[in-house]
Amino acid sequence: MISYLRAGKRRILFYLSLFIITGFLGFVCVQMVKVHTIPKNFQMVPGQELNLNLSKPFSIYVPAERPQGITGFKGKKKLPLGRSGSCSMVTVRPEREGESFLELRFLGVPFRRVNLKIASMPQVIPGGHAIGILLADQGVLVVGRLPVRNAEGVECYPAKEADIRVGDLLVSINGYPIHRLEDVDALVQALSAEGKGLRVTLLRNGVRKETVVYPVRRRHDTPDGPKNTYLLGLYVEDPAAGVGTLTYFNPSTRRFGALGHKIVGFGNRDIPLVRGKVVSARITGINQSNRGEPGEKIGVFTGSEDIIGEIAANTPLGIFGTLHIQVANSFYQKAIPVAAISQVQSGPAEILTVLSGKEIKRFSIEIQRVFRQSGARDKGLIIKVTDPVLLRETGGIVQGMSGSPIIQDGKLVGAVTHVFVNDPTRGYGVFAEWMLQTEGEMLTKEKQVS
Repeated sequence: MISYLRAGKRRILFYLSLFIITGFLGFVCVQMVKVHTIPKNFQMVPGQELNLNLSKPFSIYVPAERPQGITGFKGKKKLPLGRSGSCSMVTVRPEREGESFLELRFLGVPFRRVNLKIASMPQVIPGGHAIGILLADQGVLVVGRLPVRNAEGVECYPAKEADIRVGDLLVSINGYPIHRLEDVDALVQALSAEGKGLRVTLLRNGVRKETVVYPVRRRHDTPDGPKNTYLLGLYVEDPAAGVGTLTYFNPSTRRFGALGHKIVGFGNRDIPLVRGKVVSARITGINQSNRGEPGEKIGVFTGSEDIIGEIAANTPLGIFGTLHIQVANSFYQKAIPVAAISQVQSGPAEILTVLSGKEIKRFSIEIQRVFRQSGARDKGLIIKVTDPVLLRETGGIVQGMSGSPIIQDGKLVGAVTHVFVNDPTRGYGVFAEWMLQTEGEMLTKEKQVS
């Protein structure tokens, strides 16, 4: 009987210990999840407030040398400036720019450092303007080379042998200028019948180059009899990448950002940028989005006559460059601040975009999710179109809407980038802070080169 009671007590103690350990581990896991939602690099603006609190065995170490407005608390006791220590709660409410850090600890052992940067964000004029993108201002882009078989079945490489490379801009053949894709085949067929090599003019990295390419003749039967076709072994693409939306114009630098994502070619191939241009576009129609079928804006632009700026870079976070004109926005006639990522919250917001002609309109959306990214990447936001007019006109997000500025609480927080194929009322956005950071990195590189 005594042995049975002892065994029962041991079981009770075992289950009680197991319950305590499980509860402790569960508590630790909850705290760890909370900790990992705090970015390693946290940018704030003066006057913004951040509150952090952790329960034992976690703590927050506050350094002695720190900007005024970073206050640590040990329970109710305040940790004054000039004194370091581990705290259970920290309030960050700086009024001036500066830098500092916090150290997150477990059982007194540091395991995560949070770098704090307090800085005023730049102010920009929001976009929303419809733009056309020309990756080159003339000719067609060489995006691939391929072997071709001649009339005898021998594999030949005419473009490779002529040193025509991917990324070259093909601007003329035998002195005849090329304005569109159709010009290439028409000129090759018309000029190759003489059996001579073709004098090709290229632009490579901005430098003009001439070479001679010998077309390969291929003979095939048609209802009208045998016919010769001449091939160069080239893939070419139109340098007009289509219609998008301007995200912002930075009046202090005359720089712009647009699209919020990289321009890629067929098969997601990188497209070379050769003296790219931004042109003013006019929207003439909308193909609505439906589940499984993203729609698109239909826009027109005339090319060189409507050029408003130069494209300097085609990056994963959008295209960037310089505008020749001062853009205007009827909704935001003065520059507004860019939001730090830490300021962006789930909730109501708006986007600016063009649905007809050149008139910018504003539409309501909801920011459904904010991803606290530690480095510059796209897809930082999930948004949902809530405006009944926009839903009626477009079905949600359509191609050509990429770059439409997202504004919340009077700040530019990001740009529309991608649509959810199976739910076109929802899509992704990129943070404006990352776009401005990309612009800043470009300016730094340009200064170093000069």
